[in-house]
Amino acid sequence: MSAGDIDDVVGDEEYLEQLRKDNIPFHLYLLKAFFFKPIRTFFIPFGAGISEDGQRVYISRDLQTNIQGVECESALVRHETTEWGLRFFCQIGEDYLTDPTGHRLANRAEHDRIVQLLDTPDAWFTYTTIIDNQIIREERTDLKDKPLPRDLARYPYEDAEWDKIEEAMYNEYSIEEWDRLGVSNAQENPI
Repeated sequence: MSAGDIDDVVGDEEYLEQLRKDNIPFHLYLLKAFFFKPIRTFFIPFGAGISEDGQRVYISRDLQTNIQGVECESALVRHETTEWGLRFFCQIGEDYLTDPTGHRLANRAEHDRIVQLLDTPDAWFTYTTIIDNQIIREERTDLKDKPLPRDLARYPYEDAEWDKIEEAMYNEYSIEEWDRLGVSNAQENPI
């Protein structure tokens, strides 16, 4: 998704599996990253995001991820970590606007997790209907009084969006929440 464009196209399962087989660091990262506990105290403009170093997943505090009585935040964790890993380890989807492959393969990881969690024939449709409507609302939210993490990855945001996000990263609410979280800004080695 970028600039209001929700792209729910699911990438090729075999291609993602082949990338994991061919790129062991990518595979090992995902084995660990799929179990990251998301941080849910910040506001994230597109509902979910990841830190620049790929070590923290953020899900917007306002995003309702309980679908049909099942907690589905792990699907968003899989999406964010897969997308980051594809960019970092495989150089896929580095230009978010012109190469949707990374996003769509991340959709595959998210899709597969939702199918596991909801275990119904219409799981993906149900999930995306509920999540996408919330994301559209979040995209339109004023960032003025919202806490945003300082290390949020720059993609998929366009320049004008990023300028607003970067400004909000240093509002009083963001500073307070960032300090409470106690995360260092220095990221020497992302893996």
